[in-house]
Amino acid sequence: MSSRARYPPPGMGGGMNPNHPFQPRNPTQNYTTRGPTPNNMNHQAFHNPQQQQWLRRTQLPPSDSTADEVEKTVQSEAVDSSPQDWKAGLKLPPADTRYKTEDVTATKGNEFEDYFLKRELLMGIYEKGFERPSPIQEESIPIALTGSDILARAKNGTGKTAAFCIPALEKIDHDNNVIQVVILVPTRELALQTSQVCKELGKHLKIQVMVTTGGTSLKDDIMRLYQPVHLLVGTPGRILDLAKKGICVLKDCSMLVMDEADKLLSPEFQPSIEQLIHFMSVGWSIWKVWTPWCSCEPDYLRGPLQFV
Repeated sequence: MSSRARYPPPGMGGGMNPNHPFQPRNPTQNYTTRGPTPNNMNHQAFHNPQQQQWLRRTQLPPSDSTADEVEKTVQSEAVDSSPQDWKAGLKLPPADTRYKTEDVTATKGNEFEDYFLKRELLMGIYEKGFERPSPIQEESIPIALTGSDILARAKNGTGKTAAFCIPALEKIDHDNNVIQVVILVPTRELALQTSQVCKELGKHLKIQVMVTTGGTSLKDDIMRLYQPVHLLVGTPGRILDLAKKGICVLKDCSMLVMDEADKLLSPEFQPSIEQLIHFMSVGWSIWKVWTPWCSCEPDYLRGPLQFV
């Protein structure tokens, strides 16, 4: 028999040595689970990819649809904000301290907000320096917004230009790239002045204003008309010339304004205006602004006339 020791040694394995200092384990002993320590948490997160993936998903930004809804909510809140919010950001000119006559001060106490104008148009009105509508504006703007024919008489400096520019800008649809309003004036200087007022009042609107008069480059006007134009200001002869060439399309024009109509209905301009009207649509409305000393009456109108 080999002298090597047997395995297991005597007293171990199969039997229990009564002289051994160790005590046997209690089979009913309970173990409690330790709470995770910071090191254990990192270790578990590293070895648990599903949990790590779930944590990353909760930190992802919202989807595109959710972002669109949030953006729409912010825009709606901006639109529905109080009047003080959008008025606070306006760049108002210095207050007009000049003496004002009754032609300007004898108002009914109306406000521009009473006419339910577009906010962008109201911003241009206030930044232009208008605080409240003048008497001619109080009488004419509500009627013009209904599409009725108007004959208005007012003195210079009473706001008669803005009285027809404001409803004209309000009725224009900037998404429809056609000529929708035509303003006729007798002189080049008045055309430039009127177009500048339209641009200043509608600077927050996406409305394209064009001015065309005799004595300027016809080629430049033709090139400009190939681009979007919503409001056209000019003298009758030049606009009629462009209309006959087929460059100035007036079939979608729904509003015709004649500033200083007493001069435009004189024998010098009246034949051109009568021809120009035939190029316009059937449902157009007419605006005639007369000087206070005009004694003649219009001899043609499309429908009932509102005197202001």
